[in-house]
Amino acid sequence: MDCKEDSCTATTSTPSTTINDLNDDCLECIFEWIQDLPNQIQIAKCCRRFRNVMLNLWRRQPQHRTLAYNILPTIVQNYDHLAYYLRLMQGEFQILQIIDDCLNVFLKEMEECGIDCLPRVERCEFHDDVTECYPNDEDIECLSRLVPNLKYLQITVPITGRNLSKFQYLEELHLYDDQTKAKEIEDDALRDILLNLKQLRVLDIRNFETSRLRLMPEILQCTSLQVLKINLNTLKDALECVLKLPQLKQLKVLLDQDIDVSLIGNVDTYDYKIYETQEYYHILKEKGPNIKGLAVDFHFLPVSSTWNVDFLCLNPEKLRILALCNYNFTASKYENCCFAHLEILCLRHSENLEAVAILDMLQLCPVLKHLDISYCLNLDKSLLNALTRYLEGEKRSHTLYVYYRMSGLEVEIEKNLSFWSRQKYIKLLNDFPPDSDLGLSYVQRGYAFYF
Repeated sequence: MDCKEDSCTATTSTPSTTINDLNDDCLECIFEWIQDLPNQIQIAKCCRRFRNVMLNLWRRQPQHRTLAYNILPTIVQNYDHLAYYLRLMQGEFQILQIIDDCLNVFLKEMEECGIDCLPRVERCEFHDDVTECYPNDEDIECLSRLVPNLKYLQITVPITGRNLSKFQYLEELHLYDDQTKAKEIEDDALRDILLNLKQLRVLDIRNFETSRLRLMPEILQCTSLQVLKINLNTLKDALECVLKLPQLKQLKVLLDQDIDVSLIGNVDTYDYKIYETQEYYHILKEKGPNIKGLAVDFHFLPVSSTWNVDFLCLNPEKLRILALCNYNFTASKYENCCFAHLEILCLRHSENLEAVAILDMLQLCPVLKHLDISYCLNLDKSLLNALTRYLEGEKRSHTLYVYYRMSGLEVEIEKNLSFWSRQKYIKLLNDFPPDSDLGLSYVQRGYAFYF
C-alpha cells in the first residue's frame, strides 16, 4: 500500500517537459524541418526567442540572402507576414532582384513596409520585359538611398542614366540588353559616371543597334577601369586613350548595325558583314604580343580571309582565351604552336568542325579547362569517346568542361546522360562558358581583346 502511494506521488510530482525546455540548437534543428516560409514566419512571430532562433536559421541559408521581389510576394501572400519578414531581414539581404516588375512600385512597397535602407545589399539586378514600366530619374535616386553600399548594378531597361553617379561605391555597371531599346543613357549622365564613380572596374554601355555616346575626355579619369564593353562608334574617337588605361584587362566591342529591313531582299544571301575593321587591326598590331585573349565573331567581322596572317601578331604561349566563332576551323594551322596557358577554347558554330581537329588542338593546350563546341552540328558520339580516352591517358589534374548546346552531341548525351555524368575527366554542360555572350558567338556581333 505504501509502495503504491509512493509510486503515485512520484509520478504526479514529475514536472512535464515543454518545447521551451529545449536549448536553441535543438529548436533550430526542429525548425529546419519546416520548409515553407509562411509557416516559418508564423513561428518567428510567436515569441522573441523563436524569432531569434529562426533569424539565425535564415542567416545560415543562402536563399535568404537574396531579396527576389518578383517571387517573394507569391510565396508569402499575407501582407503583414511579408512586411514582418522584410523588416526582420533587411539587414541581412545581400542581393536584390527586381525581375519583370516596376521599380517605382517596389520602392513604394518598401516605404510602406517601413524599410528605408538595405545596408548589406551589394548586388542589384533589374530586368523588365513584361510591364514596360521604366524607372525615372527619381526612382534611380531613391534606389541609391535604399541600397547605399551597392557595388554591382545591372539595369537592362531604357533609362536616362541620371543619378547613377550617386551609387558612390559602385564597381560594376551593366546597362546592355541584347534587343532594341527606346533610348540609351544621355551624354551628361555618362560624363557624371566617368567622373564620379572612382571605384568603377566594369562598365558595359553597349547599345544593341547603334550608339552615339562619347567617352572623351572623361575616360581619362577612369584609372580603375578593368573591363570596358562599348559600341564601335563610341570607341573610335577614344581608342588611343582607352588602350592607355592602366588597369584595362578586357575590351569588348559591339559593331554598330542599323539595318533597313525593307532593303533585305533575300535573308539567305544578304551580306550582314560590317566592314569596319580599322580599330580591330589597330588593337591587334598595337597590343599583339601582350594580348592574353581574343574573341571574334567572323559572321559579322570580315577578317576570316586574313586570319592566318593576323594570328602571327599574337603570342600563342600567352593566350588564355581563344574564341573563333562562325569560322571554318582547322587545327593544322597551329601544329607548331604551344598554347601553354590557354584555358578557354571556343569554336562555336564551326560548320565543318571535325573531331580530329579538336583532339589535335587539345594536345597543344595542356591546361585547357573549357571547350565550347556549341552549334557544331558536324560532331557526334565519336568525339566524346575520343576525348574520354585521351583525357584518361593524360590523367590531367583538372576536369575539361565541354559546352555542347545545340551541337551534334545532344542526342547521344541525352540518351546516355547517366553514363556521361559519371565521367571523371570530362564534364558536359548544355550551357555557355563563363563571361560568354549567348547565341552563335562568344562575343556577340563584334570582338573582344583580353590584356
